[in-house]
Amino acid sequence: MRLALLFVTTLVLSGCFQVTSLITVHADGSATLRDQITLSGFGLMALAEAAEGGEPLFDEATMAARADSLGEGVRLLAFEEREDGYTAVYAIDDIRTFRYGSPGAGDSDSPSGNANGIPLAFDFEAGDPAVLRVLVPKPPPAKSEGEAEETDAEAEAMALGMMRSFVGDARVTVSVEVEGDIVDTNATVVDGARVTLYDVPFLAVIDAMAGSESGMPSDPSNFPALLEQIGEVDGVQVPAPGTIRVRFR
Repeated sequence: MRLALLFVTTLVLSGCFQVTSLITVHADGSATLRDQITLSGFGLMALAEAAEGGEPLFDEATMAARADSLGEGVRLLAFEEREDGYTAVYAIDDIRTFRYGSPGAGDSDSPSGNANGIPLAFDFEAGDPAVLRVLVPKPPPAKSEGEAEETDAEAEAMALGMMRSFVGDARVTVSVEVEGDIVDTNATVVDGARVTLYDVPFLAVIDAMAGSESGMPSDPSNFPALLEQIGEVDGVQVPAPGTIRVRFR
């Protein structure tokens, strides 16, 4: 059950907030990143306790430090703390040197970490039309069934029930928007000038796991591989490894 418990912890922590990241790419190859984090449940309680203790859960210095993990030429433009979370906006000098990592992911307790999170790289060609490429890496291989620990069906069902009560409306959404009109793209979810790369409502994932014979993922510590696996769930958008191309003017 160790891996199952790890997955419980991961989803409980993720379930404390909604993450919405919007990357806006301009015709000259510069860009901005807007992260909006909205807390609920235990996350909101932790935020209130931190405020009472005089140590904010989120602060401008931490968000500025996150810029260093996003690649060369990235800097914090604005930070707004709210009662239920925060909004941070980053300037990106060159989208080609930008490496997206989801807020809160990583080995550290800091929201600036991005290891093991949603990893995305970008390429860009100026012109008429301009060409943006989103590079979705292939995740490292998950542990084989032989390496995965045996799970107890009853305990696993209980763990899924716990997750369902914690997760609520938790969601992770990552989108790219271009400045101008999209001429053509191979993206699957497009709305005007915006392409949705990831849209993961955790409640749908848990419900799918509860109805699946396989139950818990075999290697929940491998977050990119986990994302690929849950991308098969109805209502969840996860891009396949490869290149998403957007031509715009």
